[in-house]
Amino acid sequence: MAENGNLAPNRLVLLVTVVNKGKGTFFADLVQSFEANLQMSFVGTGTAHSNMQELLGLKDARRSVIFSVLRADRADAALTAVEERFQSVNGGTGIAFTMPLSSVIGKLSYGFLSNELRLIGEEGA
Repeated sequence: MAENGNLAPNRLVLLVTVVNKGKGTFFADLVQSFEANLQMSFVGTGTAHSNMQELLGLKDARRSVIFSVLRADRADAALTAVEERFQSVNGGTGIAFTMPLSSVIGKLSYGFLSNELRLIGEEGA
């Protein structure tokens, strides 16, 4: 926490990454390397009609949707790395974007999510 006790030193964002099913683990591991301590992965299904999927060259509507919480100062680097992998991995196309988190309940939770080990240590003392 900052000196006034109300503002965190590092803001957090939610990074949402949507990729072809089967590529989720690869992209989750990539994002984790940017200090994402909390990630959740779900299977999603596209909503486009089969004729539209065929027109776009999409064979399977199933997607892996990964929600990752990381510090805002790491978000641009993570997005750049994900975008580079979209272009270099066979079948690795997808979409990724961030949304700011406005608050987190608890100093210990914030410390874990932001990788602020000094805050985690203070709670356990």
